[in-house]
Amino acid sequence: MANIQLFLQVEGSRGIELIQLDGDAPGQEILAAAVRLGVGEAQLQDAHVFGPEDEAPLKVDVPLSKQGIRDKHRVHVHRCRKIEVTLHFNELTEIMKFPPANTVDHVKKRFVHAIHMSPVDATEHVLQICGSEDRPEPDTQIGALVSGCCSLCFNLVPIKRIEG
Repeated sequence: MANIQLFLQVEGSRGIELIQLDGDAPGQEILAAAVRLGVGEAQLQDAHVFGPEDEAPLKVDVPLSKQGIRDKHRVHVHRCRKIEVTLHFNELTEIMKFPPANTVDHVKKRFVHAIHMSPVDATEHVLQICGSEDRPEPDTQIGALVSGCCSLCFNLVPIKRIEG
């Protein structure tokens, strides 16, 4: 099969690396590519590879093409199978679990649906990491926000607007 390019993100790093692999390469080649990019082997010892928005990790011994991985897909390497996300809005708190490859936007959509926030109101709010001013971009995979643990906390806060 032809080579495919994949966008790789790893645990605890917001950087995105472009890797090139044979489409018939097994999933373990993604882990090998992460090592070539400088990710420590200790960090990859118990790591899993996730496809875009996949609930379960990819199988490391099965060709990528047989697991639905295609050219320009995003993949994520993380030790956690699920990340427990605590979400706060005013007096409401929800705890949800997501695979590391899920994006901040996906988490926000699930949360605003759970608290029955209107779509219009949802557009006026963003997720902010608890105890910080950090508002990750909507397309950031949540696994990139945590390392060494499998939990994350967000507050749903209004978008700051400057009106003149």
